[in-house]
Amino acid sequence: METMHQLGRYEIVAELGRGAMGAVFRARDPKIDRTVAIKTIAVPASSKHDAEHYRQRFFREAQAAGRLSHPGIVTIYDVGEDEATHTPFIVMECVEGDSLDRVVAATAAKKLPREIALKLLRQIAEALDYAHRQGIVHRDIKPANIMVTTEGQPKIADFGIAKLAMAETTLPGHVVGTPAYMSPEQLNGKAVDGRSDLFSVGVIAYWLLTGVKPFDGDTLTEICVQVVTKDPAPPSEIAPDLNIDVDYVLSRALAKDPAMRYQSGSEMAADLDDLSAGKKLRSVLQSAKTQIAPQIGAMLSPQGNAAAGIAAARIPQAAGEKNGRGRRKLVVYLVAAVFLLLAGAGLLALNFSRSRPATLQIMGQYPFHSGQIYIWVDGDLRYHDELRSVSSPHARSSHTSDANESLGITLPVMAGRHTVRIQVDAEGQIYDHDTAIPGYFRAYSQKTLMVDFASRNLALRWD
Repeated sequence: METMHQLGRYEIVAELGRGAMGAVFRARDPKIDRTVAIKTIAVPASSKHDAEHYRQRFFREAQAAGRLSHPGIVTIYDVGEDEATHTPFIVMECVEGDSLDRVVAATAAKKLPREIALKLLRQIAEALDYAHRQGIVHRDIKPANIMVTTEGQPKIADFGIAKLAMAETTLPGHVVGTPAYMSPEQLNGKAVDGRSDLFSVGVIAYWLLTGVKPFDGDTLTEICVQVVTKDPAPPSEIAPDLNIDVDYVLSRALAKDPAMRYQSGSEMAADLDDLSAGKKLRSVLQSAKTQIAPQIGAMLSPQGNAAAGIAAARIPQAAGEKNGRGRRKLVVYLVAAVFLLLAGAGLLALNFSRSRPATLQIMGQYPFHSGQIYIWVDGDLRYHDELRSVSSPHARSSHTSDANESLGITLPVMAGRHTVRIQVDAEGQIYDHDTAIPGYFRAYSQKTLMVDFASRNLALRWD
């Protein structure tokens, strides 16, 4: 391979690495005598029209990402195209440090200290919050795309480039993206927003805090299935130094449904900050406050409530009533006020517990080759998909029990009592019934529902 000496006006100093999309070089900008990093972008082998479309899209995405200016994001300085080869390139800040995956690999424990990990995660969430407010989603957040400076500051790299890689024009022969860090909606080909990036941060957080990956397997297919359908074990079960608050933060970050996740990087950063400080999580307190406000508001209305009781309790004292009846009234008012405040606190605690997340896992084996499954939670259809055997329908009888295929579905719910209803339709076979079962879900826990397909009644039981 011929050694490259220059790209545009930039003098190549050394090659730093190569990947699916191109190569990365350390270079010098002679105009201002600044060391920079340059990433070349390989244009897919296609028609001249498609190649030009790809190049123009690259320039648009790079220019959009170039507007980002944040200490947690690698700054883009320039974009260009080599005159001789027509290879597009992007010029960016040269970070003195290493990628997060290499930083962790260099530690003896293969795991960062908890406080350092939480600080890094908070800074990453804050940087993403900034980018998302500018309308830019990264789409490929992973340890290799997070640089850590020698001072310990994380910097997210490849903004703009990741979106290009995820576009409809992809590089032949390469798997685009890293499934273990991608969100369920991304793997399913659905539209993504900033919450997809936050899911990826949740994956990184789980790995940094426990030392293990939440989704892992021998094949890409196995990993993808886990990301879409499986919830990892609570972090506190893996690392004894972690508590239930860590379980809450990671379960929320890794929720399959984007609506159940953190809705912004700033919200996630606040909870990570509280974890580090050992404080009550702000999002949990805010959620409880939001839910209790209407009930407390009704209680504190002028029609006989705690505030009215307290106000009434002040009236006799302000009027200087000194007789026994006035004192008795004061005691009654104070007791009423305390009772109502305690009732409000009880209601707050009740709503607080109900606002916490839990997980419904549905397991079983179905002995048919194709069918449809529907799952309702409290009358709300939460899941519908096709059940299909990987074996040939002609290989064995559709009614033989050795044709079992595994069923594994995970759905987020809120803590409390729910009724789960399941319907299975398998045309031409016996499984065309539905049934329901009630169950109580504890906060931050997983409750497993076993589906027995061996009965015509489609039996359900809690494991």
